[in-house]
Amino acid sequence: MKICIDPGHSGPVEPGACAGGFTEAAINLAIGLVLGELLRGKGHEVILTRSGDIEDDGLAFRADIANEAGADIFISVHCNAAERLEARGVETYHYPGSAEGLCLAQAIQAALCQGGYTLDRGVKEADFAVLRLTDMPAVLIECGFITSEADREVLISEAGQRLIAEAIVSSIGTESL
Repeated sequence: MKICIDPGHSGPVEPGACAGGFTEAAINLAIGLVLGELLRGKGHEVILTRSGDIEDDGLAFRADIANEAGADIFISVHCNAAERLEARGVETYHYPGSAEGLCLAQAIQAALCQGGYTLDRGVKEADFAVLRLTDMPAVLIECGFITSEADREVLISEAGQRLIAEAIVSSIGTESL
């Protein structure tokens, strides 16, 4: 299977949410790189929208990369943030009306929640550009809240990043696409 991984945000140009001295962009990239390594180990072809910091935080180019590569699925990795510091949990988004996106989102959300590292905030629909502009089943995963000390501990640790990536990998192929 050909899988496009999109570590959300860009680095210095647009770091995403920031908390505790960490940036969402750096965490997304770390998880995305581990995810890519694990998927390649399972025989999948992996395309990354970025493998380091970039100067462009546009969204259309991310979908273009996946579309031009003929990816079978698109996974955008993110961290959530909230003013309420006790907010925690993982949620997975798909494009409204995409049955295949819904199946993929449900499989990934279930696998992440089995990890037990945070709360289940559910599968949700959203009209995010990376979900709308991709030609294949696509999801955007909010792997946890960078603003939650408990979630952030998992998100920034190598063990936590591997736990998240392994859960995502375990769900690939379990959805009925």
